[in-house]
Amino acid sequence: MAGLVQHPPAVAVSSGEPMPSPVPTRPRLLGLSALAATAALVVSALAVPARADDATPTAPLSPVTDVVQDVAEPTVQEALEAVETVEEAVAEPDAAETTDLTMALLEVANTRPALEGDDRAAADALLARPTNPGQADILRYDVPEQTPVCSTDICVHWVASGRHRSSRAWVDTVLDTLTQVHDTYLRAGYREPKSDGTRGGDSRLDVYLGDIGNGFYGYCTSDDPSQSRTDPARWAYCALDNDYAGFRGSPLANLQVTAAHEYYHAVQYAYDRFEDPWFLEATATWAEDELYDGVDDNRQYLRASQLRRPRTPLDTFADSGFHYGTWSFFRFLTERYRAERGGLPAVVLEMVQRAGSPSTYSWQAVDRALKARGASGKKMLAAYAVANRRPQVSYAEGRAGGYPRAPLAGDLRVGPRSPATRTLRLDHLTTATVRLRPRNVPAKRWKLRLVMQLGPRGRGGQAAITTTTRSGQVSTMYLKAGKAGRATRTVPFSGRRVRSVEVTLVNGSGRFRCYTSNRLPSYSCSGTPLDDGRQVSLRATAVR
Repeated sequence: MAGLVQHPPAVAVSSGEPMPSPVPTRPRLLGLSALAATAALVVSALAVPARADDATPTAPLSPVTDVVQDVAEPTVQEALEAVETVEEAVAEPDAAETTDLTMALLEVANTRPALEGDDRAAADALLARPTNPGQADILRYDVPEQTPVCSTDICVHWVASGRHRSSRAWVDTVLDTLTQVHDTYLRAGYREPKSDGTRGGDSRLDVYLGDIGNGFYGYCTSDDPSQSRTDPARWAYCALDNDYAGFRGSPLANLQVTAAHEYYHAVQYAYDRFEDPWFLEATATWAEDELYDGVDDNRQYLRASQLRRPRTPLDTFADSGFHYGTWSFFRFLTERYRAERGGLPAVVLEMVQRAGSPSTYSWQAVDRALKARGASGKKMLAAYAVANRRPQVSYAEGRAGGYPRAPLAGDLRVGPRSPATRTLRLDHLTTATVRLRPRNVPAKRWKLRLVMQLGPRGRGGQAAITTTTRSGQVSTMYLKAGKAGRATRTVPFSGRRVRSVEVTLVNGSGRFRCYTSNRLPSYSCSGTPLDDGRQVSLRATAVR
């Protein structure tokens, strides 16, 4: 992967930024949020995030100690909406620009039990395989398939004529690519996709080739009818384009990153098919770059990520494609926690493993894996925000990849007689950075006193203070909220030595009332965030 004023009086800023407009995507996905398995409240720990090598193997999974809520069963209305989303995607040209087909199909699979009669049949038709004549023409073979070409673990299905025809050479290339992907994930400690018995012919993972249409590169879904929630693992099958003609980039490069992405979904379902869609998509997009570092297709999503939209919640799943851009958060983490297993970063593997527990939702899994490494989700969110102000030097490929720089929430001048204040509202898992620059500050012995209100203690309030000297040296310190949500710090502010001080205010709350929302945008555990719209403030005064 290659790598995205005059001092005013106190200002109240709106509670967030508008959602980014949809980006041109290599579309695979988008529908209603998939149901998670069960949920708990996260209380984040407080550890200083250092850029450090993680030399230990994946930490053992810790027992769940938070209060667990019951799983919400899907409603008939939710199931009907899920079916409608996919049917519209099949009918609309260029639906891939706004529809996440993999997640939309996943929602059909997860809400299907609520339907009966003709409605259940419509859901089953959407989930049916291309070889099934009852398939709803997402990808339905209209001629008999050729003998599948198989390895020990994978079977590639294809036809030699008609709309969905493939050449035998392309079939062999697909199987070779999928085998490389499979072997890489297996060496790294991931589960193999779950066996589907004899569906598709035998127990091997089935991948179907054809012209999916509407701009979709591929998808992965599940026709596993099991309704058990105590074991959320499910089998999967996948579909890939039959030649990638008409897509930007080379057919082989498109095949490689799509295979890495979609196969990762099949692996994810072997842990938990009910996991949160933002997490499923962000980690699958991250995996593309780990396997095929030179393709760099996922850079296009950075402009719809927190590198451009730090005040959009990190766990957002929306038709803007923001969830794709969140791969950069996992890239940020794996550049700091570098311990590998089988050639892939171990920290993301542990997150997937933890998320596979029926009692753990996505942000909990992220937070607990980071706590096992002496950090926490909120701390690393703060560090991610600091890095995104200097992406060219913060990411290994930030400069070459043209990573965008996160915007400021304020650029203020502070002098001996001109303090500065800023008041904002932050939603959960968001940040805002205010830059403070000296104005007529004498050369020696002056400092900047910072007083921050970060919200109730234990609710994810966090701050980072980054000082840049005139010689270009950069240093950052991290603060937690005190008992009353207040944090204070005094830092050097000599006009001769200091170019700027940036204060990053963080709402790192991962608390939700789970299973309360099936609308977009959706968040962790299909829940309602408990700490959105939190007022935070900063007062900066030049002192001697």
